[in-house]
Amino acid sequence: MKFIFVDAENVGLNAVADVKASLSDKVYVFSKNTQIIELCERRLFQVFSSYPTGANQADFYIIGNLVGVLASLNDEQKKQCQFVLFSQDNSLIMAFKFQCHLHRVACAIPLPSKSQALVETKSDCSTHQKILQQLQHPKSTEDVRKKLSMPKPDFTRALNELIKGKKIARMPESQKKWIRVS
Repeated sequence: MKFIFVDAENVGLNAVADVKASLSDKVYVFSKNTQIIELCERRLFQVFSSYPTGANQADFYIIGNLVGVLASLNDEQKKQCQFVLFSQDNSLIMAFKFQCHLHRVACAIPLPSKSQALVETKSDCSTHQKILQQLQHPKSTEDVRKKLSMPKPDFTRALNELIKGKKIARMPESQKKWIRVS
């Protein structure tokens, strides 16, 4: 039997749609996105969306639920189970593997398919463009993030890539404001 945990905030709708589960497998999807919730209802996946909004809240909830499931199993049951995590969040993956190792259960972290990777690359490009468009005039990064209504992890990742690529820079007179580099 598999217990499949899906960090849908990290991997998105396509990854949830691609989850292959048997009738006896338990699929736990963590997301506040209405499209993902509707898909899960059709696929009979259990959705968790009641966690607080904020950085890493879904991750904490995933680990909390993992530990709850692990604590409910006896040693014989643990030998018959595999715990699977769909996520690309390295910190979450590390915590998930640690808990599985600690409780001596099998665990797997599938790699995203090429089609999912392509979708993410396209969204990163549009994210970069949106940020660059907002930074034609000096602004704080938090103002830009709020205006674009982006989740903090996605925004921070894109922002760091723009900084490394020297496409944006801090304003010399105000260290809190950033601007697009020509």
